[in-house]
Amino acid sequence: MNKFSLLLNLKNVLDKGYNLQGIKQGIDQGIIQGKSQGITQNQRETALRMLKKGKMTNEEIAEYTGLSIMEVEQLAGLQTV
Repeated sequence: MNKFSLLLNLKNVLDKGYNLQGIKQGIDQGIIQGKSQGITQNQRETALRMLKKGKMTNEEIAEYTGLSIMEVEQLAGLQTV
């Protein structure tokens, strides 16, 4: 998108009276949620790798990954399926 198109789109947004603050808050909230989901996914993937190695207890894996023992046990259950 060239600069002119970007400015034209911005003018249209302003002309229509969109709540830019609300849009910004929505984007910011989406970024925060995305980061949180990414961190959780990474914790789970790390726990799964640790479980595959079979050298740590569920309690140790929970401690090192930040997951709850229940979450680690659920992941361990997926390993046996």
